[in-house]
Amino acid sequence: MRVLLISHTCQSVTEGQARVEYLAKLGDIDLRVLIPDRWFHYGKWRMPQIPRNPAYSCEAGKVIWPWLCTAQWYLHWYPGLHKILQEFKPDIIDLWEEPWCLVSAHTCWLRNRILPRTKIVSETEQNINKSLPFPFEIFRSYTLKNADFVICRSNGALEVLRKKGYHGQAEIIPNGVDINLFRPLDRIACRRELGISGFTIGYVGRLVKEKGLIDIIEALSMCPDNVNCIFVGDGPLRKRLLRRSLTLASHADEGKMNRVRFIPTMLQEELPKVMNAIDVLVLVSSTTKRWKEQFGRVIAEAGACGTAVIGSDSGAIVEIVGEAGLTILERDPKALTCAINRLHEDPSLRSRLGAIGRKQAEDNYSWEHVAGRLKDIYSRMLGNR
Repeated sequence: MRVLLISHTCQSVTEGQARVEYLAKLGDIDLRVLIPDRWFHYGKWRMPQIPRNPAYSCEAGKVIWPWLCTAQWYLHWYPGLHKILQEFKPDIIDLWEEPWCLVSAHTCWLRNRILPRTKIVSETEQNINKSLPFPFEIFRSYTLKNADFVICRSNGALEVLRKKGYHGQAEIIPNGVDINLFRPLDRIACRRELGISGFTIGYVGRLVKEKGLIDIIEALSMCPDNVNCIFVGDGPLRKRLLRRSLTLASHADEGKMNRVRFIPTMLQEELPKVMNAIDVLVLVSSTTKRWKEQFGRVIAEAGACGTAVIGSDSGAIVEIVGEAGLTILERDPKALTCAINRLHEDPSLRSRLGAIGRKQAEDNYSWEHVAGRLKDIYSRMLGNR
């Protein structure tokens, strides 16, 4: 079968190309991947990472409108897609882009005119039922009307999909994790390398308000003196977090809040050391009117390293944590304190949750598992032709 995958995520070796590599290894797939020749990624322009000697074809296509201020990247599209469809003639087009993106609607429009028998797979993470501003609601409606199959990232995303009027075939397939990269390592060596000592909770990701980071600081102030915290990442909330930790320190016992540490954003391949060095990963996101946690990949990454997790009940977090950690109500620092203290006092529980996390990663979140499910969907779609 010939499959064309369109995805800006596949610009990155660590973020998306692992999925493609495993998909290509399954055989019986002539796979071609279209990625943008430039992309605005969290405030910085990013050029594509072209894989060396891949088992698939990867093309960095010229992209129009990769960033348009308030419209962000949702209006990007490929002027060369028409030619690619004519030459490659895919049996399936997998749109690893939200259905309200212009690239999704444009691809469906071209498919209808050039290759009407080609199947369209749309993918979505949106788990809030909200009306999008013009023209994005029109794009979503058109894409879902023309999609032959929709892959949802969570139960919440599937519920929203149905409420938006899509009644066709759909399944939940989570994001994947490279379980060969994220794996249990020598924890003592990782802690020594990163200069971490004592019981340490950690957060990895963007430093933004909706991730519930102030709650982590508040909870830490109520924990025993030997509980430390590290934040790995950067973002607009960094200065506020630092100020809040210093304010709490001035009202606490001497030295009690001097254990909050900030580490700049790290490369994906460096994160397994962090996940192995901390005792617990914390992701206590807070739902807003416009957003709630759509997946929380760091949960699966921590689990793959055998590290226990504490998560809030925002969005898909409870689904992803599963049996590998503790979950609390969002915006509840006292509940977070209790969860931290429980894991602090019970190393056997931490170890047991970590082992479950590794098993969940192997069974549900490995790229190999995700690729197998994708190929199964492609085969079923073509079999139903």
